[in-house]
Amino acid sequence: MSVFSYTTTNVQFSTFDVWSNAGFTANTNINLSNVLTDAHPAESAPNSVSEIYNTSWLYGAVTVETGGTAQVTSPYTGASISAGSSQTLKNVNLGLSNCTITATATYPYTFHSFRDASGGGGTALSTSGQGTGTGTITLTSANHTGVGTFYVYFTTTHISP
Repeated sequence: MSVFSYTTTNVQFSTFDVWSNAGFTANTNINLSNVLTDAHPAESAPNSVSEIYNTSWLYGAVTVETGGTAQVTSPYTGASISAGSSQTLKNVNLGLSNCTITATATYPYTFHSFRDASGGGGTALSTSGQGTGTGTITLTSANHTGVGTFYVYFTTTHISP
């Protein structure tokens, strides 16, 4: 999960294409309604810059590897992500809520870890629930701030919890 943080001053519209899921390709025709279309909690018009400043915004994706599924379970309930698929995370206002992702293994697999690289590579970001059928990770404005994609890794090797 990557995090983009604003202070109470100098909110530059040119920064919106860094974190917003609105899909800007250039810094033209940007408006706050478009920037906040995939925000959680949902922001309603009329929008103002005060909804953005002095907070941190989550952006990134979850990729599920062979052996199970995953789902954002807090602060919103996302669609189930099947093995071999990815899902873009909503732009969560981390000043108001953390984001929790839950992984569920499918027999004969068990949950191993959330990682920052595919195939069990990179760094283990969370092993909470390792060796069981379910694992979780909670994302805040202070942890894993530079991770763009969270990989959910499962294994058939027995791991003692």
